Amino acid sequence: MFNLTQREQPIDQHNMLNILDRFYEQCHYALSLAANIHIKNPVKQVVIAGMGGSATAGDIVNCYLKGILPFYFPRSYELPRWVSKDTLVFVISYSGNTEETLCMYEEAKRRGCSIVVISSGGKLKDKALREQVPHIEVPSGLPPREATGYQALPMLIVLENSGLIPKNKDFTNVVGILKTDYKVQAKDIAKRLVNRTPLIYSSEAMYCIARIWKIKMNENAKIQAFCNVIPEMNHTEIEGFNKVLTDYFVLMLEDEEDDTRIKRRMEITKEILQEKGLPVLIIKITGKNRLARILSSLLLAGYVSYYLALSYNTDPFPFPTIEAFKKRLEGEKRIATR
Repeated sequence: MFNLTQREQPIDQHNMLNILDRFYEQCHYALSLAANIHIKNPVKQVVIAGMGGSATAGDIVNCYLKGILPFYFPRSYELPRWVSKDTLVFVISYSGNTEETLCMYEEAKRRGCSIVVISSGGKLKDKALREQVPHIEVPSGLPPREATGYQALPMLIVLENSGLIPKNKDFTNVVGILKTDYKVQAKDIAKRLVNRTPLIYSSEAMYCIARIWKIKMNENAKIQAFCNVIPEMNHTEIEGFNKVLTDYFVLMLEDEEDDTRIKRRMEITKEILQEKGLPVLIIKITGKNRLARILSSLLLAGYVSYYLALSYNTDPFPFPTIEAFKKRLEGEKRIATR
């Protein structure tokens, strides 16, 4: 196991480790942010209008609820055609200035949807306050990918307050479970991943978790990573391992509620990939509280990607390539409007 203690401070210029260590506090505070917000109008379906780290908050909510309500996630500029006044739209942008999300907000307004806005400020906050749309203001200063507690848990409270989901003790019990120290496990996993490309697999029911693990690798460790689901992977992607062109490391996320047939497929997949020379690690997600299992797995992913970033001498907090893309896009818009 590698020891990064002496190197953490000079590399981690923004104290990302402190953000991860205090995630349980974030979740505790987040549970209070929507206490007085409820939806009066009938709701048949829920749309999560957001991008990037903000959109993953909706993935977490949907993963936890397991189909209690129909959810849809338009990661683009437009809402689906069927969205109407009986649709609840959570408009989420951590900065409050995300271009695609602002467009979806305007469209939801035109269609008469019930709307709840979640942001730390920006144009979205200004619009919501001016137009008397419920606004949940979350603390600023974090990378959006590490503000999932602030963005996901208030949605669950709004749904509960509105009678759209049953009341559940999972919400209040989750905070204590998140105080678990994941650093030793995370450092061990990060050590295995150094100089390898992570391939992350899960069941369909937990795909949002695999996807967020991938995002943490992309944005924190600044490396490529890919994800897929089992059993679909067994019908397509597994054949591609007959010719392995790079150094992969396979992570399988096995939730205790996964179907026994899925678990057996994971074991067989592991055997086949190991026979082809690939390292494989199955990470078992356990515990009675489903919400805590989801959030603790995301926290582990945060620590793993954090330590992996340090091993590459990389500050995990900033996202320079994303910012460079936004500046270039904004520059083209200014030229076009001249």
